[in-house]
Amino acid sequence: MSNVVNPVPPGWYPDPSGERQWRVWNGTQWSDVTRPYATRDVKREPTSTIGLDELRTVDALRRLTQFGILAYYAGFALLVGLISHWPGHARPMSARVAGATLGAGIGLSLIGALSFAVCVRGLRGRWTLDALIPIVNTFAASFWMSQRLGLKGFEFRLFADVLITIGFVLLCASQPWVGIALAGVAFTQLARAYLVMDQMSGPPRDLSRTS
Repeated sequence: MSNVVNPVPPGWYPDPSGERQWRVWNGTQWSDVTRPYATRDVKREPTSTIGLDELRTVDALRRLTQFGILAYYAGFALLVGLISHWPGHARPMSARVAGATLGAGIGLSLIGALSFAVCVRGLRGRWTLDALIPIVNTFAASFWMSQRLGLKGFEFRLFADVLITIGFVLLCASQPWVGIALAGVAFTQLARAYLVMDQMSGPPRDLSRTS
């Protein structure tokens, strides 16, 4: 008789911490992907499985929604705004403030760009050139998330996002209000990331309704 114990498959299970929520087991350890129970009386049983690749992609999307998008666009806006106020220009900021702003902008942009890169890698299943190029990978993420959701006519929205980003770079110094349009681009990406994450993981079934 074999003494080999079958490993527990990846999937949604009751949180071992005792919290009233589901947590994903990735086959070797608990991840930090969680969902609350659907009802107070839901039975504590595993409900669905999720592959390791899907789990990594869901985790990448979760990081993108938590801080990646905010970090990228905050850093991007700081860097673009800094250009028009760099020492020596018509309305310069002090060298100390400019240096601090430059460091913050680069740091935030790199964090966001890395989050987008990992997200594109997860959506495509491999590392590709569009995942590795900063700025490009933000639009690549929008493209592949829209593909995953099966949205129709998303190419027009993606083209508009590209134009808005270019317009922000060109007009930020004289028309600061264009930052609102750039925030709209970030909001669209955030909404699509949440939708893809929900599509891939899905809320665990309420077993109390089927028993």
